[in-house]
Amino acid sequence: MKFTNIIPTALASLLAASALTGCSKTVDYTGYIPRTVALKADGDKRKDFRLKDLDTTRFGKVVIDPVVTPDGNAYGDLTADQLQQLRTLLQEALAKSFGTGVGTGDRTLVIRAAITGVKPNQPMRNIAPQSQILKGGYGYAGAELYAMDGANGPVVAALMQTYDTERFGTEKLSALGTAEKACTDWAESFRELVSKK
Repeated sequence: MKFTNIIPTALASLLAASALTGCSKTVDYTGYIPRTVALKADGDKRKDFRLKDLDTTRFGKVVIDPVVTPDGNAYGDLTADQLQQLRTLLQEALAKSFGTGVGTGDRTLVIRAAITGVKPNQPMRNIAPQSQILKGGYGYAGAELYAMDGANGPVVAALMQTYDTERFGTEKLSALGTAEKACTDWAESFRELVSKK
């Protein structure tokens, strides 16, 4: 192989690799979770924290504050109605995951959550197999959640996570599909984090 042929071949390989990973992104930490919380990486898409020796049996009541979308520039071209739809979905998913409480004690677990970034899917770019391979129309969604011992108490658990569109999932077929699926997953993951032994 001539040297002149090596460069175009290498460049093509590099561009293909970039295309395969280019739409995968981790939403940046916004500071919605208090900066004093020592988040620990769990893979490249998740960071979390859980107070050592957290006794969840003390929390007989759970209060979920209204979910927020704090950064107006972090949601692509989503409308105010679409953002409200996502906030409501996460609010309801958290209510379902946590029920009336995680224990039987007299303390209140206060949960706060923010959807910190959304890149909507582009469904028309996700139909053809070749476009799916390049992930050109794939989106993602990120959130920060934390729980406190009472409204003004210390943070006892926190989760920061980015959810990417899955190649073989159906969420890629709608603009909000990835973010909607993420809302359910975030709520379930946060409940597991808070309740783990």
